[in-house]
Amino acid sequence: MIKKFFNRYSKNIKDNKGENIPLLGVSIIIFVLTVAVYFVADYVITDFTRGDSVYNWNYGYTERVDKIPDAELRVYNTQNPFVTEKSVKRSNIYLVKTFEPSDENRNLVIRTDHSPIMVKVNGKIVYDDQYKQTSYVANSYNSVELEGSSREQVVEVFMKLPFSVRFEASVENGAARAFAPNLRFFAGAFVFVLGIAALLFYIFIAIRKKRLFRSLTIGVLVAYTGAAVMIGQLPEITYYFNSPFLLNIGWAILHTAFILGLICTSVWLRHRKNLVIAVGFAGVISAAAYLAALSPDYIGLSAFISTAVTAAAAFYISSNAAAYVLRRTQYAAPVFVIGVYQALIIIVSGVFMFNRNASMYTYTISVPCLVAAGTMGWIFFCDYRYNEKNSEINRDNMRYVDLVNTISEFIHIVLLCGSEETFYKTTAEGICGILLKYDPSFSDVKYGVAVRKDGVWQEVLNNGLGECDYEISVQASAESDKGCLFSDTFFDFVLRLNDGTVAVMHFENLTNGLSMRFVSMIETAYCGLEIAYEKACDSDGCRDINIIFSELALNSEIDNGYSPEHLEHIGKYSYALCKKLGMSEEEATKISLASKLHDVGKIAIPKSVLNKEGKLTEEEQTIVAGHANFGYLILSPYDDDPLLAVAAEIARYHHERYDGTGVNGLQGEKIPLIARITTICDVYDALVSERSYKKAWSKERALAFIDDNSGVMFDPKLIAPFKECLKESESD
Repeated sequence: MIKKFFNRYSKNIKDNKGENIPLLGVSIIIFVLTVAVYFVADYVITDFTRGDSVYNWNYGYTERVDKIPDAELRVYNTQNPFVTEKSVKRSNIYLVKTFEPSDENRNLVIRTDHSPIMVKVNGKIVYDDQYKQTSYVANSYNSVELEGSSREQVVEVFMKLPFSVRFEASVENGAARAFAPNLRFFAGAFVFVLGIAALLFYIFIAIRKKRLFRSLTIGVLVAYTGAAVMIGQLPEITYYFNSPFLLNIGWAILHTAFILGLICTSVWLRHRKNLVIAVGFAGVISAAAYLAALSPDYIGLSAFISTAVTAAAAFYISSNAAAYVLRRTQYAAPVFVIGVYQALIIIVSGVFMFNRNASMYTYTISVPCLVAAGTMGWIFFCDYRYNEKNSEINRDNMRYVDLVNTISEFIHIVLLCGSEETFYKTTAEGICGILLKYDPSFSDVKYGVAVRKDGVWQEVLNNGLGECDYEISVQASAESDKGCLFSDTFFDFVLRLNDGTVAVMHFENLTNGLSMRFVSMIETAYCGLEIAYEKACDSDGCRDINIIFSELALNSEIDNGYSPEHLEHIGKYSYALCKKLGMSEEEATKISLASKLHDVGKIAIPKSVLNKEGKLTEEEQTIVAGHANFGYLILSPYDDDPLLAVAAEIARYHHERYDGTGVNGLQGEKIPLIARITTICDVYDALVSERSYKKAWSKERALAFIDDNSGVMFDPKLIAPFKECLKESESD
């Protein structure tokens, strides 16, 4: 199982290396900076917060509690560090030093590796931290008052060694202090207050926008991290925090902050429920491992277990994010960066935890939480701003949907025109109606229509236009190879027939410039006019409406920079899949032909968006997502035709996802079968084809993607039959 997980993780990284390798570099840079900052900050903090260090202690190891070593004592100072011996590693150490007389009281601070200690001054016990009662204690901080005296004072320290020989002694003027807060503790308090402020702020936003869970996670994470840092510093600032079990609780609380950081990271990914469950499970195991470590021998094991499961959870999050980066899923890239960063930092934290470097462990646990909270807060802010803007976007979209519906009805009407004269008049009046609906200020639009046959121009309509040189429009169309021409105040339709006849429709007196939506709207109308003009001028006048829409879909694919073979592939795959599912020849053929019209709604999407290289903005993604409903609006007026009725349903629902997170929110079997069939065929061919925003994938990689999204994007029951169809097509 573990091997399978890491194989999948490495595969996601390798498959998307063009996107993910640079992001891995960002993660590593943040990781290196985090560790480097600690050592610089620790040097500064230690230099300015500790009193005068006391060296030149005489020391010796002993096997028995409260026994002065028989052997000659060694000297401990900056030049002579402690000499550790394996034979007494889990035993006791005795230290002694003579202090010069002083009229003032002095505070002797001793920091250990969670060692029970006893201190005697001139043979009298003045401090005892469970020296004979337990094997280790929670606190590392010990404070002993040396009263002012005119005599020398002999200080003896008896100390157990549950872990390592850590002995840091410093002296400062004044009485002993049971509680001596340091900069790290105050930093934790500051973060806690900051978190409470963030929590109140996000609650305010949540109430307004009803996004409570995502909002609260950020504030809760920051506040909890600050509280956890303060708790994590208690062993370093007070000797009241001395019960062994309290140490385990403190480590569990601190580690839980990191777990919350992972949860905060995962809430911005899709299918976050599974991620949160996995991370929560890792947190339970980690906490249990710490709480169950009731002796020094098991603390290292608990550190290893908690590190392993937490690192696995972090890699799991980054693996899921990696799979979404190339799919251009919103916020996947920062989540991937933070996920990898957290995975790296927790491994380093585990090393320091194993060696009980409390300061480093606290730092490497808390900083990633704040980095995650900061990143997620930034994402939330961007998301909040987008949602503020989204209401305006939605209004524009609804207005545009209404316009597309109007254009669909307009195309339906002009397709029914039985003569050229009727076509010209119906088209000119219909376009003016669309313009007026788009913007009431277009009430004074002038237009003219002229036809050139055998080199001779004949103006057939002129609505207040005055003289117009239509030949200029024809020349501009030939130079640009476009039939729909725009300027700030006018636009032209140039329509051609195979016999050389050219018709120009000129509309002017426009105001307010030409927006992207306006251009797309007019181009959508033009796509229908091209076919309707040919039909109106056809002597038979009876071209099949299905053929007309097939040409419209094909023109849309070509205009959008896609290969026309895409539609043929969709038709072939869907036909084979329908037959594999046991459908009749007639039904399979109808669905195959209808599936080719699935993206006809893209004629209503701005080409600048469809052909854009690289990632789309949120607004652009919203615009593109609308093509499914646009396709339905364009095809639905012809629902009396069996083929177009099926095509309309496919167009509307082919971007639904099996898990219910698609365009219209349909889930599972509620999505029409014909749409589910088209979805898997469309996605597969899109993956193995080159697009403006990606390179072509291999067949193996595309099928692996489909397997990974079984029950998520695709109907699980269709995957095996689809694969069989591919194998059979390769063998033919």
